[in-house]
Amino acid sequence: MRRGILISIGVVSILSAVAFSSRSEASTREVPYQVKDSDHSFEIREYPSRIVAEVEVSGARERALSEAFQTLAGYLFGKSRPKDPVALSKSVSDRNAKVKLTMTVPVTTQSVGNDGQTIKMRFFMPPEYSMDKLPIPDDKRVKVFELPAQRIAVLKFSGSARKDNFDRHLITLRKMLDSRGLSPTGEPYEAYYNPPFTPIFLKRNEICIPF
Repeated sequence: MRRGILISIGVVSILSAVAFSSRSEASTREVPYQVKDSDHSFEIREYPSRIVAEVEVSGARERALSEAFQTLAGYLFGKSRPKDPVALSKSVSDRNAKVKLTMTVPVTTQSVGNDGQTIKMRFFMPPEYSMDKLPIPDDKRVKVFELPAQRIAVLKFSGSARKDNFDRHLITLRKMLDSRGLSPTGEPYEAYYNPPFTPIFLKRNEICIPF
C-alpha cells in the first residue's frame, strides 16, 4: 500500500512539474474565473468557455495516471499536425515542424465509469488558441474540444494530493452544497496546481463539482 501511495505522489509531482515548467511564462497562467461567493476555502466560481485536451485511460490508478499524462504531454510537446489546410500543403520540412503548446493550470483528473477504473485527464489550452488554430493530435485517443461556460463549487486544501485526501474533502464539499440547496450537474474532479518542490503545507489542491 505504501508503494502505491508513493507512486501516486510521484505521478502528481510529474503533472505539477509540467504545469509549472519554467521554460515559458505562459506555462504558469491559470484558467481565468470569477468568484461569485466564498467562505474560507470554499468558492463558487464562474468559468468562461475553455478549450481542453482530454484523454481517458483504463487500468490501475497509478498506471492510468501515468499513461494519461504521457499521452497529453506528447500532444503538448509536438505530437500533432497542423489543422490549417495551407500549412498542410507546404513543404515536407514545414509540415514536420512541431507545434509546441504551453498550458494553463490546473491539471484535472476524474474517475469515470461504473467501476471507477478509468481516469479522465485534462490539460487546458492557451487562451490565445481557438479551436481552428490548435493542431490535430497524432494520438487519436486525445480529444480537443471546447468546454462551455460553467459554474463550479470548489473546496481548496493544502497538504498531500493523495486520493484519500481528495475523497475526504469531497465529503465536506458535498455537505456544503447540500447546506446551500445546490444540486450538482456533473461529477466531481480533482485539480492540481503546484510543482513538486513546493512545501507540502503550501500546496494548492482543489476538489471541484459543477452545479
